[in-house]
Amino acid sequence: MKTAKTIDDPLVEWKRIPTMIGKSIRGLTESELDLKGGSDGWTIRENVHHLVEANLVAANMIVAALATDGDYFDWTWVNPNKSWMRRVGYDSAVTEPAIKLLRALSQHISGLIGKNPRAFSRTVQLSDAPSGPRYVMTVEGILRQEVEHADEHLKVIQAIRKRHSR
Repeated sequence: MKTAKTIDDPLVEWKRIPTMIGKSIRGLTESELDLKGGSDGWTIRENVHHLVEANLVAANMIVAALATDGDYFDWTWVNPNKSWMRRVGYDSAVTEPAIKLLRALSQHISGLIGKNPRAFSRTVQLSDAPSGPRYVMTVEGILRQEVEHADEHLKVIQAIRKRHSR
């Protein structure tokens, strides 16, 4: 049975994502970042860029929640599939600057949240498709979701490394 990761402090865990990504690819060469696996058939490099992108989008959702509490944030334009990866360049982009960006962004967003005692309960309305139903997410929920999302992709990276290390 698969159990969800226990997240005691979602902000602390979210701030660890860049470090965890860095650890997951430590020691890999540029060519090894192009090893494929997982159900999507993405490369390690693509998984890294996907996580950075997901947290960039999440950070914007958080800013929207802090700024407007309850308003709609349109993220329906995001469709990270293989074609997206090629168009954006995630299939060949260097990972180090992306991880550095995510580290700085997580520190910045954490600073904003830390200065607002009600930040975790601020909300944003989202929809997963242009004509799909709207639902409400709190800042805390966004953080928790991204920690779980990162955990899933980091496990994929680990599995790819293991499969190719034989």
